[in-house]
Amino acid sequence: MPAEESIAESMDQRVVELTELLNASRELSIILDPHELYPVLSNMISRKLGVEHISIFVFRNNTRMFKLVYTHGVGSLNREFLFTDIGAIWKEFLQNEPFSLRDASGEPAFAEFSKRFGLVQLHTQWLVPLVMRSNVVGFLALGDTQTIEPFSDNELYYLKEIAAQAAVSINTSRLYLKRKKEKEELDRTLYNLSLLYSIGRAMNYISDLKSLLEYILNQAIQITGAEKGSIMLYDLENNLLTIRVVAGLRDRVYQRKINSNEIDCKSFKPGEGIAGRVFQTGRPMVVDKAREDELFIEPDASYVRSIACIPMLVYSDVIGVINVTNKLDETGFTDEDVELLKAVADQAAIAINKAQLWEMAVTDSLTGLYVRRYFLVKLQEELHRAERYNKGFSIVMADLDRFKNVNDSFGHTAGDRVLKLVAKFLQKNIRDVDIISRYGGEEFVFLLPEADKEEAYTVSERLRKKLSELQFDDLPRITISLGIASYPDDSDQIEPLIKKADAALYTAKQSGRNKVVVFEEEMELVEADEPLPSDSLKAAN
Repeated sequence: MPAEESIAESMDQRVVELTELLNASRELSIILDPHELYPVLSNMISRKLGVEHISIFVFRNNTRMFKLVYTHGVGSLNREFLFTDIGAIWKEFLQNEPFSLRDASGEPAFAEFSKRFGLVQLHTQWLVPLVMRSNVVGFLALGDTQTIEPFSDNELYYLKEIAAQAAVSINTSRLYLKRKKEKEELDRTLYNLSLLYSIGRAMNYISDLKSLLEYILNQAIQITGAEKGSIMLYDLENNLLTIRVVAGLRDRVYQRKINSNEIDCKSFKPGEGIAGRVFQTGRPMVVDKAREDELFIEPDASYVRSIACIPMLVYSDVIGVINVTNKLDETGFTDEDVELLKAVADQAAIAINKAQLWEMAVTDSLTGLYVRRYFLVKLQEELHRAERYNKGFSIVMADLDRFKNVNDSFGHTAGDRVLKLVAKFLQKNIRDVDIISRYGGEEFVFLLPEADKEEAYTVSERLRKKLSELQFDDLPRITISLGIASYPDDSDQIEPLIKKADAALYTAKQSGRNKVVVFEEEMELVEADEPLPSDSLKAAN
């Protein structure tokens, strides 16, 4: 029964081919990443048909262009062309059948199209449309088989069926990527909103200006993935933008000195440099190649590749700028980065303005130290803390020696300069937890939390010695006398503690000045020239 055997063999072969086609379709249908899909599709065709050169073009609706997305056996090439450039060949695509670029006589067909879009370099002899529901998704550009024989009917059928599944899979993968991107964008938006909310809440609880600025800057660096940054505030008196805090510098010691005002950084006039331009215009700027920008003024060791500079506005007034530099992934700053920074800057401007107003209210305008009234409030808080946790603390009263001689000999301007320099020296040389206030005239007072008399003496003696060695340009050397009283040894109440510290200071003055004296019970209490205002302690309570 040769005929029956032939039919059976043909049917068996058909079953094998259909099974192979089914398995191929299943494999393609489960791939959601197009970058994984293209090589799998290409390898299937190459193995099945012996095709050495395969190129995959995908149609992109947003640009109305066909783009070469994958090649097999051709090398890396870049090809894309508009939908309108296809011309007459579009009709062939809509037939949804593989077709040859040679006519019946073997001569090139669509020669102009092949030449125009470089199909010759792709070794293309066959085009296989990728069509789904009458919509062209793309096409396959195939070279000849290894035998240079035309495709058989079964092979053309395989191509058509595999192309149909490929069109569906490519479309599905693109939808998947689109939805994935939308979800990622939504997740990122929700995360950013949550982050901005948290930043806004945190700002409300930070009243110290320096701490607030450091927090704002660190958040700006973190959310943009930047390497470092700075915040500059506008100094109305000098008409300058000055750096108040920096973060992310390689030299941490240098960074600490800048933030502690031990090093004066370059200031900018409005309109000068990128920061000055942003301050002047009130509009953000992003410069990806900072060194090539004419506005960029390069300080020593800046290492700036790119910079985003955002103004901080209170109503219509710019109070400063936030600068972040160098994305850690070495890309440029994006529009999303700018929008996030603007949101942070809007919150920061309000918080900074409040902190500046608060700082003006609680600090002495000449020395920048806390005013007496605020010191008493902080002293009352420390007393409550010490009582609750069974801790101690010390108060140090300090007075510049023979300061009247400076005013009389050099004038009050020189005297003011001395007070500023001494205040800066004292701030630099006390502990971070200590609080210092200008108590009146040339008199200062310190609060040293959890410091007993011995530790307070060590701190005071160190300050006294270092100040006595300090030279103020053309002015005489300045010395200081200090008196110490401690809680709870000397008293468990504020007013007696201050009087006893003042008595110790008086003793230091009477015994020759430039000394540190610890209060002892036999010392005579002296009335302060300016008694404590009764409402100070009420406010503290």
